[in-house]
Amino acid sequence: MKKHQVTALLLTTVLAAGLVSACQQDTDTSGQGQSSEVSSQQQISRSPREIPQISQEEPSDITGLESKPELTASQLNEINTYIDQYRDIPVFRIDSENISAKEITKGKSVSLICDSFSDTFTSLLASQFKDAAKSAGFSAVAAEKSDGTPAFYNSALEKAVDSSQIVVMFGDIDKSVLVTSIEQAQAHGIRVLSAGNVGETVKDQCVDYTIPIEYALPGRLLADWAVSQTKGKVNALAVNNSDSMVSTAVYKGFAEEFKKQASSGYCTVLSGTQVEFGNGLSVKIREALEKDPNLQYIVVLDSDMIPDAIEAAAQVGRKDLKIISTGGSIAALEAVENNQIDMLVAQSYEWTAYAMVDYTVRVLGKKTLPDVIEVPVRVLTPDSLKAAKAEGSFSGMKGFYEICFGSNFVTGYSFLWSV
Repeated sequence: MKKHQVTALLLTTVLAAGLVSACQQDTDTSGQGQSSEVSSQQQISRSPREIPQISQEEPSDITGLESKPELTASQLNEINTYIDQYRDIPVFRIDSENISAKEITKGKSVSLICDSFSDTFTSLLASQFKDAAKSAGFSAVAAEKSDGTPAFYNSALEKAVDSSQIVVMFGDIDKSVLVTSIEQAQAHGIRVLSAGNVGETVKDQCVDYTIPIEYALPGRLLADWAVSQTKGKVNALAVNNSDSMVSTAVYKGFAEEFKKQASSGYCTVLSGTQVEFGNGLSVKIREALEKDPNLQYIVVLDSDMIPDAIEAAAQVGRKDLKIISTGGSIAALEAVENNQIDMLVAQSYEWTAYAMVDYTVRVLGKKTLPDVIEVPVRVLTPDSLKAAKAEGSFSGMKGFYEICFGSNFVTGYSFLWSV
């Protein structure tokens, strides 16, 4: 088999392989071959800091930092160079064997079970997953509108027993409440995959495969940005979604990078629950800001919390206070465009969906699992987003995302799938 590699400028929210099975694992380790390149854009070197190993331990305490020497010009340049790798439109990159996707998926069905469609990123991802799965040759794709409750998940898993050969669960739900339905599906020979709710080093419960997305990367970029803009002297308020393992994984990357790079300062951590979003979280953020007038940054670790952070910042009326965040919703992009967010580590729902489908097909076909499937992030500022929009016209939400992430990955995956 030939391997196909398509080069990249930036991206690295990593779906690292060596996929771990909580219940069972069935892979073929064959498929070695030579790499080839298909890219219309120039490849650039990557910093050796790009994918540091994330600690298995709990995040470091960053409520206060031991005083360190001020950052040198060389150290600041290294941090800025690292950030710069994520400023431009990503170019598709993957290092995997070519497969005949339609032969693998012929006559087969896949079910995608998601968290609540009230989350824009999730609903858009589900829609794109359908399109990508059909392109890969699946005869049917089930991706019903979800309310994200255990009852919905259980019902969808029960339906999959009669209708699908493989199931992908995307979201933050605790699998322990689904164990009976998951085991029932597995007993009927259905592979159950999980994505979107744990970090790259954590196995999800009971499923056959956990897709290990490297959520620490957005956190590291958020920390590096704050350090760069303040020359290492950072006073920050990190707002974490305590109901979300994703948010916690992002925070872990942020905390470790913050402690490593900042020369002085501190970061206060404020946790909010999903129930508090739009209903009390802004008050908690405002009170924290009023209590500490020395805060320079609000670091938002879940894009659903952006409106609360914006509201709280407006209420205290401090123009010097900056908000930085990670997220992939259209509301997050619009907040950047409206100068309400100083920097966004943006994520692509389309690219994520294609990566999930690629992985699903390889599991179904018992093919060699890729060492790395990279899903991109992009560092966006109000100026860079406006400049990107000025370079070409677009229409609707899909066009907005194309401005940010392009569409080379569609061609790239089509090549990999031989479709």
